[in-house]
Amino acid sequence: MSAEGLSRFFTENLTEEGRSDLNQWEAKTLEFAQRVNRDGCEGVAFITSGGTAVPLEVHAVRFVTNFSSGGRGAVLVEELLARGWACILLRSKNSQLPFRRLIDNMTTEQFFAELNAPQKSCDVSAAIEAYTKYKSRFLEIPYYTVVEYLYLFSLLTGTLSHRAECLRQTPMMLLAAAAVSDYYIPESRLSHHKMSGGDGLTIQFNNVPKILDLISEEWHGSSRAAPRYLITFKLETEEEQLKAKALRNLGLYRCDAVVANMLQNYRERVLVFWNGEEQNPTLLHRSPNGSVESLMIDHVLQRIKNHAKGCGMQYKLEGRRR
Repeated sequence: MSAEGLSRFFTENLTEEGRSDLNQWEAKTLEFAQRVNRDGCEGVAFITSGGTAVPLEVHAVRFVTNFSSGGRGAVLVEELLARGWACILLRSKNSQLPFRRLIDNMTTEQFFAELNAPQKSCDVSAAIEAYTKYKSRFLEIPYYTVVEYLYLFSLLTGTLSHRAECLRQTPMMLLAAAAVSDYYIPESRLSHHKMSGGDGLTIQFNNVPKILDLISEEWHGSSRAAPRYLITFKLETEEEQLKAKALRNLGLYRCDAVVANMLQNYRERVLVFWNGEEQNPTLLHRSPNGSVESLMIDHVLQRIKNHAKGCGMQYKLEGRRR
């Protein structure tokens, strides 16, 4: 899609008030970038996470949702913060949150037992300690619908690429892990009020515009003095399809890497396809006491460190935990 076509898509599917509400995040993102740059950080990561919803009415009661728990994005944030990075998380309002995910996954009985316990459990104490330690390097930005997601994704990519001059010499990565809907209903065709039940429902959807090529152009197009990586994610249920689609995305959208995983074992193992090394993907398999997300971050940080060394750049990219 062209930049003009995307602008027209937003004009047709977002009200002026809606765009104004979303635009506030540009100034907040710039303020965050200036602060973490001033305070010192190893790098800045922009992570998208969670599902996207497609409303069936203007005053929406019904939605079609591309579901994702957002757990992977939440863990990626935790791992990056622990290694000294600052993180901007563009996440679904219904997705899991870093540090809070442990509590949110508790049963009602476990939750109230934790509240009434004279001393917090080790896991909850560790989550509280980590959040308190890292919260100054963490910015979360919520969205709900697929149109809101696309608007914020485009807006904030441009903000970080071209307007955050303070990050010119800071390593950056964009991890696009959100589950984006393939279809939507143009606002002009939405029922204004709640649809009535009755004899069934037939809906015609349009294809959601593909914007990763524009995102890649923005992310890689600015002149920077530091490594900048675009990493996307691909989830499938059949291995040959997974490899084919990962390689397709790698070339079509000029990604630096595609993290490919099977629905059946996505928490256990991933394949990382790197641009220029398409036929030799890296297999990452979690250890019994670790997470695959931790392995992914260590793998990417080593790439950034090697990139910096190869270009004669000096960065503190040891990937150590702070």
